[in-house]
Amino acid sequence: MVGKYDGPNDDSAVYFVCISPVALKKPRELTWVTGVVLAVLTASFGVTGYSLPRDQIGYWAVKIVTGVPEAIPVIGSSVVELLRGSASVGQSTLTRFYSLHTFVLPLLTSVFMLMHFPMIRKQGISGPL
Repeated sequence: MVGKYDGPNDDSAVYFVCISPVALKKPRELTWVTGVVLAVLTASFGVTGYSLPRDQIGYWAVKIVTGVPEAIPVIGSSVVELLRGSASVGQSTLTRFYSLHTFVLPLLTSVFMLMHFPMIRKQGISGPL
């Protein structure tokens, strides 16, 4: 039925349409790339903001998220230490995530929005798939 919300299926369809390579057709390649970067930045806001209350849920979320790069051969442990600020999750991790959440991510998001929106205005929204 058209217009009826179907839960996760509709959500997946929206994500597929947003990241679909069909949207990559000329002349919208750069618009698509900036949109994907904005999506990653938005997810990063969630990850960095999750740690700020400094509770058990935030601690374990940060421990898991920052532990993911450890699977990268050779440089994984260095990337984890760079993210955490030390070998384990601690005050330096909170400081880094706070700085990212309140300064770096808003600045990057503003820059990419200032690039993305004029491109959409000039080229319009992509046509039918």
